[in-house]
Amino acid sequence: VTSFAQDSLTTEAERVFQLLLANQVDSLYDRLGDNMKAQVSRQMLEGAMKQAEQLAGAYQGHGPWEYRRSGDLDVCTSAISFEQGQLNFVVAFDGQRQIQGLRIMPLPQPQPADDMPLPEDAVELTDTVYTNPDVTLPCNIVISGRSVSPPMVVFVHGSGPCDRDETVAGNRPFLDLSRQLAERGISSLRYDKRTFVYPGTVTSMDAETIDDALAAIQLARSYAGQVYLVGHSLGAMLAPLIASRTELEGIVMMAAPARDLQEVVNEQLAYLSSADDTEEQRQAALAQMREQSPHYFQPQHQVEAAQRLSIPMLIMQGGRDYQVTMEDFNLWRQALADKPRGTFASYPALHHTVLE
Repeated sequence: VTSFAQDSLTTEAERVFQLLLANQVDSLYDRLGDNMKAQVSRQMLEGAMKQAEQLAGAYQGHGPWEYRRSGDLDVCTSAISFEQGQLNFVVAFDGQRQIQGLRIMPLPQPQPADDMPLPEDAVELTDTVYTNPDVTLPCNIVISGRSVSPPMVVFVHGSGPCDRDETVAGNRPFLDLSRQLAERGISSLRYDKRTFVYPGTVTSMDAETIDDALAAIQLARSYAGQVYLVGHSLGAMLAPLIASRTELEGIVMMAAPARDLQEVVNEQLAYLSSADDTEEQRQAALAQMREQSPHYFQPQHQVEAAQRLSIPMLIMQGGRDYQVTMEDFNLWRQALADKPRGTFASYPALHHTVLE
């Protein structure tokens, strides 16, 4: 591709980005190739920037465009700056300049900076979570030196392809928590999620989360006598089911849906949609998501599973979270009201990413 052609492509990428920024959804949707139109609804495009700002703060600008050739596609990327970090805008064109890929995703991350180093008496090791011969997941294990036999926490991610730190917009909540826990005498294990290591379709909650969490807990037991689970979002919702299939000393559930995901996702779509969108359009977007991830729309009965547990449970919720709301938190509180070992904590200023 000549430099002139590259300039033309990056100019086109800038037009696409400005359409997204201006919420000109119809014009943007018309530029999608047929394959993309089969995967992406107008409602999903409309909510993209709003969702990014919920994760990373107000939009501030974007950097220069970079170009690369990937197979038959021309790919243009630009770093988008927000108040709380950066995300990567990626658009891929085919030979007819139709859009065959469009994503807002985390930037490739460098090694974690030492702005929150390990305590001097802690050590960090690398190991592997072995689920089966076809699924092996790299992990980091922090051993706290503040006690002779420190307990260990296993972190379990939310939905989508997450790395071991659950990186979003430059923030690494699992990494930060691992450092803070080490200061308090608690070890931790964090692993790359299966859909991060092996991109592709998974069709069950066992394959996406539960089986790997069980394998991680088994590995943690080779390092510590007491093991706890800390789940976020989807990982928090599934924490009671995971706990019912293994031995744990307790679970922590951050931003855990109490309702079925179909209701939660429908509520998210309503939040992200404009006032002009109809219920029919939202239901069409929901049907498209159901086709792509059918297991998200199968009831998991997580509340009933939690009611059967006798271990300590800590349920935490941010008041500014639109993805999982205080309605879910109150449902958990109501369902577990007779559980003497249930503890509830809400934080009015926090978003879904457990950040202000």
